[in-house]
Amino acid sequence: MQFSTDMDKEYKELIRICRHYLNGDKFTFDTSVNYKKLFSYAKGHNLLGILHCALLNAQNKNDLPENFLKSLENKFFDLIYLSNTQLNMLEEVKALLKSSQCPFITFKGAVLRESYPVAESRAMGDIDILIKADNRDKVKKLLISAGFDCIKENGPVYNYTKNGALLEVHTKLISCYDTEPFCNAFDYAKFDGFEGKFDNSFHFAYLIAHTAHHFKFYGAGIKLILDFAVMLKSYDIDIQKVFEYLKAVDLEKFGKTVLTVCHNFFGEGTDYGNDTKDVEEYLCLCGAFGNENENKGVTVARRELEEGKKYSPFMTRLRLLFPPYRKLREIDYIKFIDGRPWLILYAWVYRIIYNLKNRKEFTLKAVNSLDDENTQALAQKELELFKEIGLK
Repeated sequence: MQFSTDMDKEYKELIRICRHYLNGDKFTFDTSVNYKKLFSYAKGHNLLGILHCALLNAQNKNDLPENFLKSLENKFFDLIYLSNTQLNMLEEVKALLKSSQCPFITFKGAVLRESYPVAESRAMGDIDILIKADNRDKVKKLLISAGFDCIKENGPVYNYTKNGALLEVHTKLISCYDTEPFCNAFDYAKFDGFEGKFDNSFHFAYLIAHTAHHFKFYGAGIKLILDFAVMLKSYDIDIQKVFEYLKAVDLEKFGKTVLTVCHNFFGEGTDYGNDTKDVEEYLCLCGAFGNENENKGVTVARRELEEGKKYSPFMTRLRLLFPPYRKLREIDYIKFIDGRPWLILYAWVYRIIYNLKNRKEFTLKAVNSLDDENTQALAQKELELFKEIGLK
């Protein structure tokens, strides 16, 4: 097993435990770790359920602090409750869509969880389903009539809640790579009636593209790499086909990078000879989806540098608040401006209100951290890393 020499000891142990969990191994837990830090890292990466289940196989589990094990057990019971709520909601949604003859595909966590040693250990923030765009209004009326609340309409993704569970209904599989093969995702699924399931190799390629999206816009963590390992271990994946899909969206190099990380972390995937030290550290520091990185301004500053702009906190804030027409027309929830540049003032106001309502925490942290003296240096470092791994 290969690790970055600079990686935190507790991160090394967390990754090692995940690997043993996937393999069902008996192992000896490193009792010299900082338990509070390990718990915090597992929480930040949504791996508390896996840590709990894995420690049941630790040969020296009786040597672990009782309060540490009890805290993990309590978190796992929370996961079981949430999982049952989510699955009940999913079954209800499936029945509604089938009865209304709306084709749909369930993907990501709701599918992947079934291949984990204990399904409930794989935490899910939401349930994801894909529908056809021309059925969106029909599905919205259907769900609302069944007691769901539509809490967010973000272009191709509508969010619904019921009984504390979150449902994301997508009309696009992934917006930032909305070209072949991902723009025609229904063509890569097999259907039993109105319920579809992605071809395994296509789903795997999508997960890599989805991870690339998180790298570029939010951050990505260990759990996304663990999902790769689970799929490689449980499914028949045609890697050659996967790279054909990735080549179409210029993600071959990125794919080889994350599969090398998967090999280093969990023994699945392939070592393509890439130096992944910085990527491994990035994955650890980000948390599940960038939630551990408190300097949100880095992402905004990096995008500015990508476009060849000189870094200026004032000008960055200005462009963040008042983007030009060419950028506004690319934003899904402001599609009304496309072909109507005279509506730019209205679009700016709408965008500010939308971000404060739906992305308030991220927006405020990003704006406030632009003056941080480390922001520019971190953004430049991130930009160089992304170029090295094939993210343009």
